Amino acid sequence: MLGRYILKRALLAVPTLLLISFSIFMFIQLPPGSYVEVKIEQMKKEGTVDMSEVNQLISRYKLDQPAHVQYVFWMGGLLRGDMGESFVDGRDVVDILAERLPPTVAISVITICLTWAIAVPFGIFAAVKKNTVWDYLLTFIGLAAMATPGFVLALVFQMAAVGWAESHGATFDPSGLFSREYLGEPWSFGKVIDMAKHIWIPVAILGVAGTAGMIRILRANVIDELRKQYVLCARARGLHPVLVILRYPVRVAINPMISNIGLVLPQIISGSLIIEKVLNLETVGPKLLMSLQNQDTYMAAGIVLMQCVLAIVGILVSDVLLSMIDPRIKFGAK
Repeated sequence: MLGRYILKRALLAVPTLLLISFSIFMFIQLPPGSYVEVKIEQMKKEGTVDMSEVNQLISRYKLDQPAHVQYVFWMGGLLRGDMGESFVDGRDVVDILAERLPPTVAISVITICLTWAIAVPFGIFAAVKKNTVWDYLLTFIGLAAMATPGFVLALVFQMAAVGWAESHGATFDPSGLFSREYLGEPWSFGKVIDMAKHIWIPVAILGVAGTAGMIRILRANVIDELRKQYVLCARARGLHPVLVILRYPVRVAINPMISNIGLVLPQIISGSLIIEKVLNLETVGPKLLMSLQNQDTYMAAGIVLMQCVLAIVGILVSDVLLSMIDPRIKFGAK
């Protein structure tokens, strides 16, 4: 049953991605102007305008054709695993995504795991200790965390990391995901270890607001479930209070958090742009902003399409987890 459900969702994802990719490609070209005009302006600032290079660029990427013709040309390459080349860098979009997507996904996944590891116990604790000093303290901390801009936290974490390193007689550069000796180098075990030394800063910053919001959601859901009759019956049967909470209210209250996984992955990738700029991270967010500013169509379309794929995969994962946790949810049920 599970395999059939996943196959059905995969087949439904194909037309969905086609429609999304077409919409993305059209929306990116809606702003006035084109990359050719941007390129000509750059050449004018440099002093010479090489029209042969401009004409070669137009011919290569079919920029003199209507938008729907350019989309068909791009989709033909995409079906062969070729997402085209970046107009700005002249490199394959696939190669750029291969460099920037792994650290981006790593930050997102670790942030989600950290958020859950902190939010679930504290959310349950706040619900059980409702209207006590502990509940008010968690509420204050959560609201402060949600109200503080991410880039402010990024600056504070940078200063704290540098100060801690200097106090221990060491040097540490909190910006970026890699040390200088690993910049531009291919992936290796040493590069992964070096990324692990730097990744905790963006993970901690991104997890602050998400953790605070999730604590509030879980607290409200658990409090609502604790008032229901089945919880009172479980307590009347003499079950341990911890078992009563974990076995019944939490399993129901956690459903909205699981169903939100499909939205968290692309949201973390696109919503952390300012933090990534402050920390100078070699991730997808800054590249997306640069490609939109330069009207680099293939690069922007490729990044947004990958975000849509992550959203579809995330929704599928959340549906499967919901069916495993909540026995009331069945595959194929009407």
